[in-house]
Amino acid sequence: MRKMLVDVMRSLEALEIASFLPDLPGTNESLLPLEQATLSDWQKALKTCALQHQISHIASFRGGVLAVADLQSANHWIFSPAKGATLLRTMMRTRVAADRESGLSTSLAELAEQARTGSLELAGNLIGSDLFAQLNAAEIPTMNNQRIVRLESENKPGDVQIPGAALWLRAEPDDNLAMSSAIAQDIAAWIGQ
Repeated sequence: MRKMLVDVMRSLEALEIASFLPDLPGTNESLLPLEQATLSDWQKALKTCALQHQISHIASFRGGVLAVADLQSANHWIFSPAKGATLLRTMMRTRVAADRESGLSTSLAELAEQARTGSLELAGNLIGSDLFAQLNAAEIPTMNNQRIVRLESENKPGDVQIPGAALWLRAEPDDNLAMSSAIAQDIAAWIGQ
């Protein structure tokens, strides 16, 4: 996903639209360990960032919409939004499959119980119990001034559909420059409205 986001940002730059991708507490160069980060931390950080930079347009992808839920005054372009529980369930199923390949028997219920009492490793990330609980309860917000964009393969309502594949479900990193370009074109058209 990060590669796709960078490709979208490069395409936006070619269209003379500035963008940036902020790091969240617990990610990349953050001094806070991810297992101590919470969804509330991410929401506060993005709110502070948006106010500091006077952001009027926000593009969020998948679960990113959960972190910008408090920014109702901005215009929101939302790509394939997902509930927190859906994101966690996908990562937990991946963990169960990986454990099975290693000869371990793990269930979704066991992983959920482990997350209630401590940290849980999912997709190579150590997620704390607070982040797990907040994500598990997080619903897709209805935003003011929103544009929902989905893949053509999704069977859910949206304002626009874009051809392409769900790169976040790939076992190996991949990109789709045509999809990234289509996303950037739609963002540019949306901002220009």
